[in-house]
Amino acid sequence: MKKILAFILIIYSSSVFSHFSHFEPRIIHLYQDNQDTIILMRMPLPLILLNESWQGIDSKQSIPYTNKTNTSDYLIDQDEITESLDEFKKQIIQGYEIKKNGELQNYLIESINIFNSDDRKPFSSLKTAEQNFNGGITIRPSATKLFDAGIDIKFRITNTSVVNDDISIYSTLGDKFNAINKLANIINLHRSNANESITTTLGILDYSSTHLPSLTQQLFSGFIDGFKHILIGLDHVLFMLLLFYSATSFLKLLSLATAFTVGHSFSLFLGDNIVISSPIFIPSVELLIALTITLTAIAILLKKAQHLGTTPLLIIGVIHGFGFSFVFTELEKEGAKTSISSLLSFTVGIETGQIFIYALALAMTILIKKQTMLVKKLPYYVSVCALVISAYWVATRSIPLIDYIST
Repeated sequence: MKKILAFILIIYSSSVFSHFSHFEPRIIHLYQDNQDTIILMRMPLPLILLNESWQGIDSKQSIPYTNKTNTSDYLIDQDEITESLDEFKKQIIQGYEIKKNGELQNYLIESINIFNSDDRKPFSSLKTAEQNFNGGITIRPSATKLFDAGIDIKFRITNTSVVNDDISIYSTLGDKFNAINKLANIINLHRSNANESITTTLGILDYSSTHLPSLTQQLFSGFIDGFKHILIGLDHVLFMLLLFYSATSFLKLLSLATAFTVGHSFSLFLGDNIVISSPIFIPSVELLIALTITLTAIAILLKKAQHLGTTPLLIIGVIHGFGFSFVFTELEKEGAKTSISSLLSFTVGIETGQIFIYALALAMTILIKKQTMLVKKLPYYVSVCALVISAYWVATRSIPLIDYIST
């Protein structure tokens, strides 16, 4: 049983992705052009090319319009895309349903721009978005690796009106992959210069131009996003497990959890209202998050967990909170708008997610004690797994800082 537990923790936690990995949401602009509706859309290129059977880079599966190298990179075949442009457009069209007043519409793809995400030009406003299209197809020379590439697409839906018609867009692209849980949709509806609405959602794209979410729906969506965010932030989950096993009583757990909550709520709101331009801030916070897990695991193993008082947890909460605030900061860079109510609902979702993790830890503890006899107490095995995993994270997350210092 203990081997199974260790295996589950290692597999579950080692798949963690960086909070600060390159962030590129799906950005959409809708506006009127004479009798037609124009949709400008930006998204990660892999979202279009990966099908539901995709099992990951290690699977060595082939991907359309790419060539696989010996180093597991998928290189974009620019010539194949250009020569088979009509087929490439058909693959894009298969991924999106666009309706007018509930009726499925045929639409045209007028222009495509494929780029390296590190060199992407602004897309947050209608003016900057339009500047990314030169007609036909443009593939920038730096767009070589598939998983570093993005795509801009210009759709035209004839005989439609963003003022009088309900224009809806639906897509489940990426729903089979973990990436969809982090994919934000920022939809900008331009009815006139003075009448513009911005809607931000997470995950599957399901948008209607006339049925915009109410305040209640927005708050609920923020709550769900916060709940999901802590569950997919696997380093946060691992720290929550350690926090649970470090507490000697329910009151102790309550005080530690409260201190952590106050700390990360502070940095969540602070991070959303300040701009930190230092290139080492992001990797530094990422590394510190991993270190908090390492140190907490060591404290439990050395039976020093009693020293984890409210002050250390307050500081740790501030560190983890910057990880959460990164989501809002990056969304705002791409044109999304957040409010105090959105931050509050997101925070409540995070707290509910933490309670859920504590409940799971309690249930897991009771179940394991009933089913097996452990040589050592359960916190020992959890801490050993956490120490091994977090040590790996510390090593890998130190690389960007080392590279920065050495340059």
